[in-house]
Amino acid sequence: MTDPEDYPLLRSQSALLAQALRLVSRDGYTWWQVQTAPVEKVLAAVKKLDEKHAVLIAPKARAIRKEARLPVGHLLLAPVSVMPPQDPRPTWPMLLLATQELPGERMQRVEDRPLTWVAWRKEAWRATYVLKPDQRGRWTWFLTREFHRALLEEALAYAAEGDWRALVGHMKALGNLPMFSGVWSQVQEIRRRVQKLWGDRHLRDPSGQWKAPPWRKVVEEWPKAPLSPIGMRLYPEEPPRTLGEWWAMHRKGGGA
Repeated sequence: MTDPEDYPLLRSQSALLAQALRLVSRDGYTWWQVQTAPVEKVLAAVKKLDEKHAVLIAPKARAIRKEARLPVGHLLLAPVSVMPPQDPRPTWPMLLLATQELPGERMQRVEDRPLTWVAWRKEAWRATYVLKPDQRGRWTWFLTREFHRALLEEALAYAAEGDWRALVGHMKALGNLPMFSGVWSQVQEIRRRVQKLWGDRHLRDPSGQWKAPPWRKVVEEWPKAPLSPIGMRLYPEEPPRTLGEWWAMHRKGGGA
């Protein structure tokens, strides 16, 4: 593959995180850089990166380069599904991974600075996920410290105020996060803190009976175990499946 239009798009944020986790922990892509390109120039940006670092070469060619101890680059574009809804869209985030530091790029080693990925929050791309070893030394994704703290403080505020409607909505949103083991542990911590603070003091009904917390059903709908990248579907079955398909749909729809 040498044509940017043939670049396969990932199906979701979870798929991108899973692919990055595999590349770092299993395949030795320990250098990283996050950059953005204007949406209307993303094809040109991908082409330029390929010309500089051969990020679009076939798997067999990658293996040959790695065996020869040459730098190998790998490019991951943010999934279309996480792009902001407004039109025109602002920029398109890209994660550049490599087995060695690529010339002309401002890359970081994961051992020196944990890989950090973004999500669209508060009308901007913000650092949201961080890839680092857990307590057992296994690579996994966590929420950034700032984002985790913000989610925890919001949940505790709703619980302290007895605002169960807002708390239910908040806990439901937490269940939609990419539940890799690090994120899973952080979300479970929020649940425990909420449960401890809320207790059942807000829940006595007029008959005097204690009721279950209103957010319990939402928590029961959370994934029952942490997300594993093994066997995860990475690519969509329906268009847009490639950058070229997205571009054609984008132009036909007038930027939709």
